[in-house]
Amino acid sequence: MRDRKPTPPRMIVDGQVAEYGAFVEPFREVNLLDIDLVMRGRHAPRMVRDFRLKEWEHFGIITDEYYFGMVIFDAKFMGTSFFYAYDRKTGEFFEHERTSVGGPVRVSRELWHGECYFRHYGYNMEFENRLDSGLHRLRVDIAAKKGKPPINAEIYMLENLERLEPLVVVSPISDNRPLFTHKAAAPVEGRIMIGDKEIRLHPEKDVALMDVQKTFYPYRTFWNWATFGGHDEFGSFIAMNACQNFITDDAVYNENCTWVDGKITLLGSVKFEFDKGDLMKPWKIYAPDGGLDLTFKPQGKRVGRVNLGVVMSDFNQPFGTFSGTMAGPGGSTVEVDAPFGLCEWHLARF
Repeated sequence: MRDRKPTPPRMIVDGQVAEYGAFVEPFREVNLLDIDLVMRGRHAPRMVRDFRLKEWEHFGIITDEYYFGMVIFDAKFMGTSFFYAYDRKTGEFFEHERTSVGGPVRVSRELWHGECYFRHYGYNMEFENRLDSGLHRLRVDIAAKKGKPPINAEIYMLENLERLEPLVVVSPISDNRPLFTHKAAAPVEGRIMIGDKEIRLHPEKDVALMDVQKTFYPYRTFWNWATFGGHDEFGSFIAMNACQNFITDDAVYNENCTWVDGKITLLGSVKFEFDKGDLMKPWKIYAPDGGLDLTFKPQGKRVGRVNLGVVMSDFNQPFGTFSGTMAGPGGSTVEVDAPFGLCEWHLARF
């Protein structure tokens, strides 16, 4: 059984990862650039460490009527951001996306009090991370473009750490080369304007999913990812996060967990079975130890592809509903009956 550990004051101490594992609370100091990173037998200078550190903040907002996905991604050689909306009633989908080389993009160093933004002509996205106040403030202002409606949003993800236990993980890629992630599921409030239509977010029923990554990724990389959030038939707030990637000992070092009313349960390794030729067919996501047994039924998807030779990204993010069972607190089993979420299959060279 995996347990969460007390969080060290700093992630890096004297050039080394302070400790690997899952932790009780977010790090106060995410000082990853202080690491002694060895690449091809040489100690990488700070400029190279910064270039190799890939960082993003991703949020998914789930309502009965809509799913909204948004990201700010700093790959260092370029910045990328997108905002998409999926109408769960009609199946209508649209997306705004921007990519900038050397443009104004920033990902927060830490989440207690940090700023994250992507700024482009006619496109502005800002995430204010305020865990010291129990929330994240998301602001979006995107102009209409090529028949796609303008977006204006002010959203508050209510990540109150007194009631919600986050997933905070540092995993080893190789010797002194970490993968860091912070995942959370929380109530959400605020408003989203799609053109003249206003969507109000209500914390008693609407959900925000957060994915933060800061990782010295290997040049060639991949991951399969799944997450959902919602309420079960008894009114309990349930959520799940699962990932299969390049971490060797993923029974111990992984990002797999479930939440029931804010209480986290850590899982062992998780497997993904899906048709890579047709991602709209059902997916199977399960834990060999029985902690997870889910079927994912896609309803739509976002696809993003970049191929610049040495740099490549094949990004596939279907979204839809989950059903099956998952582990809950104290060894309980929780029924999963069609909460909304997403999966991801990503291959990359960067």
